[in-house]
Amino acid sequence: MQEEISKLIELQKIDLEVLKIERNMQEIPQSLQKAQKEKEQLSKKLEDLDSLIEEKKKQKDLFEEELKQEYQRLKNTQARLIQIRGTREYQLLLREIEEIKKANKQKEDEILKLMEEIENLEKEKEKLEDEMKKVDALFKEEKQKFDIFCSELLANKDELLKKREDIIKKIPSNLLKKYEAIRQKKGGIGIAPVDNYVCEGCHMAIPPQLYNEIQKDNRYYECPHCKRLIYYKKIYTPEESQKGEKRSSLKKASSR
Repeated sequence: MQEEISKLIELQKIDLEVLKIERNMQEIPQSLQKAQKEKEQLSKKLEDLDSLIEEKKKQKDLFEEELKQEYQRLKNTQARLIQIRGTREYQLLLREIEEIKKANKQKEDEILKLMEEIENLEKEKEKLEDEMKKVDALFKEEKQKFDIFCSELLANKDELLKKREDIIKKIPSNLLKKYEAIRQKKGGIGIAPVDNYVCEGCHMAIPPQLYNEIQKDNRYYECPHCKRLIYYKKIYTPEESQKGEKRSSLKKASSR
């Protein structure tokens, strides 16, 4: 009986260690999260900047094409001056030429402005790319640290699982099945100690009669509250129980 409970307690410790390892592997370190967030933010900025540069370039190309067509229209209009003999028609054509030149000047200014904007945006992009290289290097460094950390955890987990396989062979199948079912439902804890009338699985007080019964250690007991398997702590882990009593005594002494 005691041997079976002892093996269950040992199994529970291993299962809690495995659970702790799995949780640690799922928790991404803050340093890695920070680097990842900065990388994502910079990536988004670069993406937006590329879109803006592309949009400006398309606009510049469109204006240049329009200006090219207007230059040709100006050339054709100026050529017509030679063929015109009437003064009024000549004056009208001169006015049209001036309007074309004025419109072309505005278009040229707009193109120059766009070229300046593109140049500034390209410089901004270069700065962001340099910053991105630094952040990416930091991210890779933090990721490598975390990967190494996870590899070590996996190695520890494999060792624990091997020990687990050896232990479960020594536990009766019906008891193991019951423990596993409780453990799955109760956050990884299938068996818990009882000390000073309190189940350490749910931290609820058990009835005095049950507390007296578990001290006999002659069968399996369940907590009436959380339904976990329970055992008398002073029998299986007397050292931990004594430590708890010492802490309790110190608290009482300090409160006097």
